[in-house]
Amino acid sequence: MVSSSKEFYNIIQYGKILETVGDAIEQHQVDVDGQVSVSPTAHKMSAEIDFDGTTVYPVENDPVELGLKIRSGHSGFHGLKYDIGAERQVCSNGMTAFISDLSFSQTHQDPFQPGLAYNAVDAVVESPSKVEKRLTEAQNRELMNQDEALLVLMESGIDRFLEQPVPDLLNALYDEVDDPEAPTLWETYNAATRALTHYTEDIPEYDLDTGFEQAAQLLETGANEIPEPETLGRQAVNQRSRELIENEDTEPYWEDERESLRDLMERHQIQSQGGT
Repeated sequence: MVSSSKEFYNIIQYGKILETVGDAIEQHQVDVDGQVSVSPTAHKMSAEIDFDGTTVYPVENDPVELGLKIRSGHSGFHGLKYDIGAERQVCSNGMTAFISDLSFSQTHQDPFQPGLAYNAVDAVVESPSKVEKRLTEAQNRELMNQDEALLVLMESGIDRFLEQPVPDLLNALYDEVDDPEAPTLWETYNAATRALTHYTEDIPEYDLDTGFEQAAQLLETGANEIPEPETLGRQAVNQRSRELIENEDTEPYWEDERESLRDLMERHQIQSQGGT
């Protein structure tokens, strides 16, 4: 039905997308491997392609292997999108959509544009230094404490993919954060991807894609910049405080959450006034 008129919708076959990406990869003469998943009704497709020779080291002894993430669909709502993808080798965490100007997309209103696939492959092969710089910078930006990091993760929306959101995210933060009094954006992002990679069951990759994209808010503002942790933290604290105030039936995430929120709000107020 959606394809009854090419004026409104152009079918882009998954095989054509992957064939074009393969042609683009052959031009660079790099070895790749990966996987493709398709929903039972075939209305969603997700592919992950890992590239040899594109490993970056945002932290010594913590390699991240770059690749390409491809998503498309035939429901009438999904376009075609290519993103820089990556896998953190230390714990096999998936990563995607964390640098906006290395993302390429089209809607089904336009005929298939093979040039975007070539641009996406070029971005993976030619941009390791840019990716490494982004991930390294995220290590120098700190949230107030681990409580705030948890609030930021809950506010990102990835909790809906987890059966036990608070315990799962706390476990992930415990594994990733070196100093609970100064969790970095990099550590907090790693906690998000750890939870999505290791604490989700029976959720197909094409649905988890949304979760990884939401987690990428910790490394990407949409204006191709790293978010300010002060802004992320303050927004999460204010939003959660409103939830607890406006709805008395809201259960706290942990026993002393209200006290933690008051402390965080005071610290943000002092910070905004230029204090320490």
